Amino acid sequence: MTKLFSNLSILILVSLMVACTQETIPAPEALLCESDYQNHPNHAAYEQALQQYVSNSSAPGSVIGVKKYQEQEWVGAYGASNLEHQTNMEVCTPFRTGSVTKIFTAVIVMQLYDEGKINLSSTVAAVLPSISNDIPNSASMTVQQLLNHTSGLRQPTDDDINYQLTVINNPDYIGSLDARKRLEQYIYDEPLKHNPGEDSYYSNAGYWLLQLMIEQITGKTLQQNVEERIVEPLGLTNTYLEKRTDTDVSRGYNFSGQLLKDVTIWDRADSDGDPSAGIISTAADLLLFGEAIFKGNLVSDTSLALMKTTTSFPSCNGDCGYGLGIESWDTGQNLGYGKNGSSIGVDANLIFFPEQNTTIVIFSNFGGGNDKSVIDVLLGVE
Repeated sequence: MTKLFSNLSILILVSLMVACTQETIPAPEALLCESDYQNHPNHAAYEQALQQYVSNSSAPGSVIGVKKYQEQEWVGAYGASNLEHQTNMEVCTPFRTGSVTKIFTAVIVMQLYDEGKINLSSTVAAVLPSISNDIPNSASMTVQQLLNHTSGLRQPTDDDINYQLTVINNPDYIGSLDARKRLEQYIYDEPLKHNPGEDSYYSNAGYWLLQLMIEQITGKTLQQNVEERIVEPLGLTNTYLEKRTDTDVSRGYNFSGQLLKDVTIWDRADSDGDPSAGIISTAADLLLFGEAIFKGNLVSDTSLALMKTTTSFPSCNGDCGYGLGIESWDTGQNLGYGKNGSSIGVDANLIFFPEQNTTIVIFSNFGGGNDKSVIDVLLGVE
């Protein structure tokens, strides 16, 4: 699973304690959430689990979604999505999904693999010859290694102080950089953490390169591919990747001393529009997406098996069972596959548990990770 705090998160927490400059927080629009979740047969049990989950966390609000295969989904919301305007978290509140985005990008890569347009053994140099001289070891760095974090590429959020300080001091600038510009400024000509394939090192930069590959192969932007290959076929009505001014998106929070502070300005700068962390969605949409992946409705059975095959090294200390865009999940009681997206003000999770045929979505607007024991409670509801 993804580690809970990055170096960037720690720096931002320090900056919050030193200088608490806040952006003007706009009032959200009134959301109209049409649902009959209260009629779900397990509503009372799920609602109790949600309320207990929120009471055990520091998050102002949370959303939980549960969907058993071929059964009606349930979504519940509790708490606040925007403390400045005392806005309730709703079942249809959109939220930043963080690294759950990597599943979307990986699905598109695997669809191209199914179509015979890319091989997992293809190298960066072969697919992107125009930048081959800018990426060390590009002739041996493969698509598969980009997907499962064994490429050796750096993670600027964790290991580049210039990136971290720029996010803090000039978030609008970082937010204006697309994947290509981020590669140019923070990855090109930088030494690798290890040789490709020799170890694991979690890196958003691998997904920046995957965006360039997708666009090179398809002749369309990543956003267009997300729309045409995932959003439209599945009927996801509240999911998008591009940067938008959307005041309904849940704000993100973390502590400044003993006080909760709005940290959305940094979450937005580091993630919006990004192929590794930029998807904004809702619980209902993510439940549909997760079920579609793990039931083979988006990629072939062969591709799904490859996505679920994890690679781990002793250096990971058991904390990086990375597959292709997804991770293995072991709650202690149940085994699943999915992804956590965690940043300074976001904790998002999309996990499928095959034994129970159940997809679970958990979102909290407090970053750095939250207790996931609620998963076993939800899976235990009959």
